[in-house]
Amino acid sequence: MEAPQVQLVEYQGNKYHVVKEGLAKILNPPAQEAASKGTKKDLKGDDQMQSVFYNPIQQFNRDLSVLAIRAHGEHIIDLKKQKAAQKQKKQAGNREKKRKREDDQAENSRPAPKIEHKENTETNDQEVSAPAVDQEPQSEARPEQPAGSFTVLDALSATGLRALRYASELPFVTKVVANDLSKSAIESMKKNIDYNNLKTIQPNLADARVYMYGLDPASKFDVIDLDPYGTASPFLDAAVQAAKDGGLLCVTCTDAGVWASTGYSEKAFSLYGGIPVKGLHSHEGGLRLILNAIAMSAAKYGMAIEPLLSLSIDFYARVFVRVYQSPAQVKFTAGNTMLVYNCDVGCGAWSTQAIGSTRSKLDRKGNPIYHHGLAKGPTAGPYCEHCGTRTHLAGPMWGGPLHNPDFIQKILDMLPGADPETYQTCARIEGMLTTALEEDLDLTPSNSESSSPEKPAPGTKNQHDPAYPAIIPRMDVAAREKYPFFFSLSALSKVLHATTIPIDNFRGALSHLGYRSTRSHTKPNSIRTDAPWEVIWEIMREWVRQKSPIKETSLKPGTAGAAIMAKGRENLRKLSDEDQWLSLLKKDLLSAIEAGRDVSDLVTKVEAALYRSGSRATWQRAPTSAEIRPDADPQPVPEVVKEPAKPSMRAHPSTLEVVFDEALGRQVSAAHTKKRLVRYQLNPRANWGPLNRAGRS
Repeated sequence: MEAPQVQLVEYQGNKYHVVKEGLAKILNPPAQEAASKGTKKDLKGDDQMQSVFYNPIQQFNRDLSVLAIRAHGEHIIDLKKQKAAQKQKKQAGNREKKRKREDDQAENSRPAPKIEHKENTETNDQEVSAPAVDQEPQSEARPEQPAGSFTVLDALSATGLRALRYASELPFVTKVVANDLSKSAIESMKKNIDYNNLKTIQPNLADARVYMYGLDPASKFDVIDLDPYGTASPFLDAAVQAAKDGGLLCVTCTDAGVWASTGYSEKAFSLYGGIPVKGLHSHEGGLRLILNAIAMSAAKYGMAIEPLLSLSIDFYARVFVRVYQSPAQVKFTAGNTMLVYNCDVGCGAWSTQAIGSTRSKLDRKGNPIYHHGLAKGPTAGPYCEHCGTRTHLAGPMWGGPLHNPDFIQKILDMLPGADPETYQTCARIEGMLTTALEEDLDLTPSNSESSSPEKPAPGTKNQHDPAYPAIIPRMDVAAREKYPFFFSLSALSKVLHATTIPIDNFRGALSHLGYRSTRSHTKPNSIRTDAPWEVIWEIMREWVRQKSPIKETSLKPGTAGAAIMAKGRENLRKLSDEDQWLSLLKKDLLSAIEAGRDVSDLVTKVEAALYRSGSRATWQRAPTSAEIRPDADPQPVPEVVKEPAKPSMRAHPSTLEVVFDEALGRQVSAAHTKKRLVRYQLNPRANWGPLNRAGRS
């Protein structure tokens, strides 16, 4: 990212540093300029007491927000045109029916015409029908006119930079309200508005919550942007009520130490209504906590949410969510809310538990009928079935999709035509959004396809209207994310004290077994797959056996790595079919007795050994159809999806043929796009990160 363009000017008798970002310019006092460039230890006293500041690290956030609002705005405009066309088509049909009805009544009420009056009768008929014919072109042309207003609320505006960019770069915006609680921020904002000569921005001095709560239905906004210093939780309840039906919420939360860490789990629960997950996938869990907080705030008022784009960026989270007034869709919220059983101090495995149950069946016409009920539980025991370590509970959190593929594709389609001088972070936007789009395993191309598309195509679930290409169809309201988190190969290798397996080798092994895999936008060297954890750990055991042997003494008895390696196929082959599980149980019990520090610890380890013994016994019997994938809830609507072939029965992991095909892994990685992308940009500049909180005056 290039440094922002800065020049020194004199305006209204004072000197300012003019910072140009996008098409907007802001006047930055010298003290604020120092605060924007320095770190805490470099700042002077007057810099520490800054009232407002410019944070160049957030340029990626602002560039992405402008493009996202542009995609949403074009969607709203086309949606209004479509509704107007449908209304006029219906009115035209009603007029035609009325004309025919009047003609029939007139025909029945008047006497039969004589022959000499035939020409006059035909002339009169033409005069009656002519206006209807003349109105047809008008009804077709009317939807092409500009459709209504488009309003944006920048609820926590500070210098007003976001409002300036929205007003100057989005041509369809009719009004932008730039609100802030600080008087000095409003004064600075007014100077910036005058300097940019923008008339569509309305500064407003008020508490954002009071302002949003006080809006009448006619004054609600198409877009509400919440970009606070810290959490956006206090503003969510007011924001969902201040947005129009089908409006867009753009929410930033910079308190990653709360929603992506277990150090302040009680604080996370009070702000977001859930407990974070522990592990490298904590940022994905944090996104789901934020979405769940928005969903809960909206559900109280009969509103449902649809996440369009949810990203973990640098030190903050940014989510774009559509809200709809639909009490019927609110009923799906329980089914899209989940708990997580997380083996955070052991092997890192996890399993999910939906809070509500959403089942469907088809009626005679083939339309789904939904039934909402209670979910069965628990889906996991108190100990991890893979390593025997105690699991911890996380959530409740959002269990539906994080993104709408059509929305992401709309933004990606804008990038080739975007001015690189205006949007200087286009390369990173393209890389991160492409990675986010690839997170959907249903969009992963099959290995049997002869050629891969240059760009990932949007999901086939949504139908597009070619007459209105900007409309972004809704996702299936009952869709549930079956594979919500990723895992890190370095973390798996650390459990076994082995060298880290290359990502292409691992993805090649998964693909050879018939499973799909992709990456996550939050972390490099990450894997998201539909393979169950027992298969994942079998691949890791085979990696140790075939490629990266470890010393027997490197894994201490009672550790997660030792328990996982004890299930290796070489150990099982040493035992007969009759006594292999008994021998493993004895070995686990002896290890527990030796490692027990006190009575309580000994009891815990013995219970874990007994639990592992019970989980092993499940492999001895043939599974039922419901047990083939116990961690996956049935999809509410049955769909025909082309997937790689999977084992028809739940075979024991030791019987799988694991092949580390690096070439196949590279082919899978390049299946979406062959273009080199900036997927994970680190340290965009020196001393980057969150700046000091702006002072209040």
